[in-house]
This record gives sequence, C-alpha cells and structure tokens, in this order.
Amino acid sequence: MNIKVKVLLIIATAAGCFASCKKNNDKPDAVDSSTSALNVVNATFNNVNIYVNGTRVNNTTTFYPGGTLGYILIKAGTQNYSVKLDGPNNPNPLFSLPLTLSKDSIYSFYIAGNTADQVFKTTDVLAADTGKTPMAKIRFVNASSDAGNLSVRFEGITNKLAVDTEQVKNIGFKTTSAFKLVAPGVHNMALYSTGLPTTIVRDTVLLTGGKIYTYYGYGNKSTGLATGVFTNQ
Repeated sequence: MNIKVKVLLIIATAAGCFASCKKNNDKPDAVDSSTSALNVVNATFNNVNIYVNGTRVNNTTTFYPGGTLGYILIKAGTQNYSVKLDGPNNPNPLFSLPLTLSKDSIYSFYIAGNTADQVFKTTDVLAADTGKTPMAKIRFVNASSDAGNLSVRFEGITNKLAVDTEQVKNIGFKTTSAFKLVAPGVHNMALYSTGLPTTIVRDTVLLTGGKIYTYYGYGNKSTGLATGVFTNQ
C-alpha cells in the first residue's frame, strides 16, 4: 500500500473513532488532521535525540550513527525542531530550526552535522514498480558535508570491474538522485568520493522487487565515510 494512502487512512480512522464516541447532542470538537509523514536519518557519528516543539520524538531509543526513525506522523505546518547529543551532560540543543511540512506529504529529514546549516529534508514521492515482474527502486542521497561530490557504482558480483546498472555520478551535498529501477537481487555497491579520491566504501545490498530504497553516504574527511540504506516502502 502506498505510504501516502496509509497516512490518509490513519487520519480518517482516528477522526471516525473520535466522532463515534461523541453524544448525539454534543457539539463536535475540532479535529486537527493536518499531518505529514516524516522519517529522520542520523547521518552523523554522534548519538542524538530529536525534539519537535520541545517534545522528544524518538522516545524508545537514542538515534545511533547512521540510524533512521522510520516514517511517523508529524503535525504539518511550521514547527520548531531541535537536536541534542544524547546523555545527561548535554541538556542544550546543538541547534534549533523551524521546519515546514505540507499536509499529507512524505519527507525524510537528514541530520548531517552539528549545526543547522548541515541538516536538510527531501520530499519523498513514492511509487513502487508494478510491472509483471516488479523491479526494485533505489535512490542515492549525499549527506556528507565535506567529502565532495559522491558517485555510486553497482559492481558485478564476481567481477568488481563489471557494472551491472548505470552509476549515479557526482551527487553534491544535500542532493538526492532520482529513483532508478534495479533488478531484484544482491548488488555490490561502491561509493566513491570526488573530494577523497582514494576512498571507496563497498556494501552488499539485497534489493527486493516492488520495494523502494534510499542509499545514503555520510561522514567527513576527519572521520571517513560510511553508508546506510533504508526501505521507503
């Protein structure tokens, strides 16, 4: 099921349950159904927590390096977002910033550093391949602030020089590639940095037909590069 449809169904169900609980003569209270779906990606090497209007969002666990929240419903409009380092000795936010989300839309929010200018969001328009033999879809996001442009090559399983899908080239910081159709199965993915020409990060990733994925690179010149992947749908 499309994630946007899921968001609308959740909203409709909640509103319906609320209305059914009211007495016949009661005046209905206003129901605020203006929400968006938001995923948060910790593209740093720090353990962090994220807050919206002062309330911690990741209630059950801290965000570990490279971790993701998964899509949750967030109030639409302009809200105040802040990020803190995890632990009792870090009461003050690293930064706070207003973030505007449109109603019934889907986003990913990347924390790529310790300052507000190193965070960014993507609008996630998700439509899985529905062909007779569905392909996987995957995109690449550069969440490394100073590694330069990044390129991704899907290498052959047995021959590292064999390219089995078109490579993503020269993706700048805060930039997202288009989704690409990829044959289901195991792929050897190699991440290259223009700013760090000797750095290559390799991953083996299993992609399933009909699924949508985001592959991202993060880190910097001092810590090195790392990668992560999450399933959008």
